[in-house]
Amino acid sequence: MSKSFFTTGVSALFEMSTADATRILPPHLPPIEVRPQRSILNVTAFHFRDTSVGPYAELVFSVVVPPMVSGWSHHPKAGFFPFMAATSSEASQRLLRDELRMPTHPEIVNTRFVERDDAVGIHVWCGRDPVIDMRVTRHEWHTSTHLLHSFMVDGDQRFKADVQISGNYTMHEHEQGSLVLHPHAITRDLTLAEVSPSPFREHWLKEGWELFHPLEVL
Repeated sequence: MSKSFFTTGVSALFEMSTADATRILPPHLPPIEVRPQRSILNVTAFHFRDTSVGPYAELVFSVVVPPMVSGWSHHPKAGFFPFMAATSSEASQRLLRDELRMPTHPEIVNTRFVERDDAVGIHVWCGRDPVIDMRVTRHEWHTSTHLLHSFMVDGDQRFKADVQISGNYTMHEHEQGSLVLHPHAITRDLTLAEVSPSPFREHWLKEGWELFHPLEVL
């Protein structure tokens, strides 16, 4: 079980091509469509201050899929298939790749979080090359815990993990944020022109923790 404490985190949902989503997903996971031929890309970025491998920043791209029925008292809010992750340290690369079984970019990335009262900007670059520029905006703050399902594949093995995220939390669907994806190895699985430039749901989290439960073999 891996528990990590963060200072800042964002998670935003964008429309993407269902053709891309279907190509990215393994056969046992169907995409969720928000309208015909438009599925959901989830982009998350966290600044972890205290983890089993030290502080690091993390960027993860996922396709949203249906969650499984859970034995928890609360049903999971969503399911995710992470298809690319990037981090700011070699130790966190090994954690995501070897323990959590996420496809992880082999190069270290640099991440900058720029917080203001009404919004947070996330800028990620690798060497001299930009990867992503994203902006998430504020709504009303609450304290909340969310249960999610993360699905991973390693060769012929299929895995699921329960993920809890808790902290100060603001969410809305006002489409005030923005996203710029740059051509890069990290974004190569996406048809960039098919990803919407504004999120239809924005989450901003502060001073909380993420608990990644042990992987279950499906």
